[in-house]
Amino acid sequence: MHLVEFAFAKPPGAPELSSDVLLAELWAVCGPDDGLEHVRVHASRAGARGVAFLLAPDEASAVRRCRAVCRRALELSPALDGWRLAGPAEA
Repeated sequence: MHLVEFAFAKPPGAPELSSDVLLAELWAVCGPDDGLEHVRVHASRAGARGVAFLLAPDEASAVRRCRAVCRRALELSPALDGWRLAGPAEA
């Protein structure tokens, strides 16, 4: 299991979201192949920071899986309209 940190940036003027809403949006887009075992998120006025625990063969794969889940949430969730992925960065 690998621990991956991630961050979302919120656009200016967008409503703040609770950590519970962000967690729900992330879990809503997860599938069994993502390997996500546990996720924690802390919301702030600027966006959110979190950690994901993922089953993956190596750290690079875990980072890719985390990035994919985060991007999917950003693409599919109306609540995250205009938000962007601030980390993990592309390798």
